[in-house]
Amino acid sequence: MLPRLFERFSPGLPPWLPGLPWLPVGRDELRIFLQPHKLSLLKFKRGIRTNPLLMEEYPLLPQPGQAAAYGEFWQPAVASLSQLLQQPQWQGCRPEVVISNHFAHYAIIPWNEGISSRDEQGGFVRHCFTQAYGDFARHWDLRFDTPRHGKPTLASAIDERLLQSLRLTFEQANMPVRHIHPHLMLAVNSMRRQLKRIPGLKALALESLIMVMLEDGKLIIALIEQGEWLSLQSYAAEADIDNQLLALLERESVLAGLDTSAWPVVFYAAETRPALQLAGREIYNIQHNPLNNTPPQAEPLAPTPTINNLAMHKKEWH
Repeated sequence: MLPRLFERFSPGLPPWLPGLPWLPVGRDELRIFLQPHKLSLLKFKRGIRTNPLLMEEYPLLPQPGQAAAYGEFWQPAVASLSQLLQQPQWQGCRPEVVISNHFAHYAIIPWNEGISSRDEQGGFVRHCFTQAYGDFARHWDLRFDTPRHGKPTLASAIDERLLQSLRLTFEQANMPVRHIHPHLMLAVNSMRRQLKRIPGLKALALESLIMVMLEDGKLIIALIEQGEWLSLQSYAAEADIDNQLLALLERESVLAGLDTSAWPVVFYAAETRPALQLAGREIYNIQHNPLNNTPPQAEPLAPTPTINNLAMHKKEWH
């Protein structure tokens, strides 16, 4: 099964922007999914039951000379968000943001016996990101969970300049942002809950599996062995994802030195697409809108069971 450490991220995912002022109870809430090519906004009224009020998507079309005008590729999305927040239908809400995997970075942090404090762990996490991504990682804000003894953990990072830009954008709109969540973290929590709801799944004892996540043309593939993170890699998605994944899964298996041919594949898609079909593989297809963190009704097991959560369920989003 997916590593349990992520249960501590939901609903208590460490906020990227702590210390925000108190907000009055009863204000409408606004969830924003920030991607390179699209902004998605969901406005809803929080109560005993969540009541969605408005959802809109805004394509982000590249403009001539835009690459030269912006120093970072996330800046056009933030600039467009700043303009949208001036529209009356979004004003006065309590915002939360989901950051696309294109704007976030992840690394598996191995257990280090010599670490005795959280500050030392932070320095070690920074070292791991610098080793993986180079000097760019020195300007990233890192988030990591306290590892269990002898076990690896998964850490996430977002460019500090992106966080500062989002903070300023929401302050200018008089809407202090509550939390900013990396997409992968929410996806893992969602997958854990959804898999638990499939009848008969416990008998399968999914201790070792392959997690595949597709979002806006980016694939993330993670090997999870006996409930622990083993490897995690990112790739650009090709037009024929099914055949691409057959090759990539074989590659990841070779790199890990394991035979993963019998491991089930959990395929998470943040957009509507046909169910993944891989010959000889047991596939669990999950389609989920990251603005809606409510698990769907479980469907009976099938050769390639599909869980679809694109509809707006009226329940509190964590």
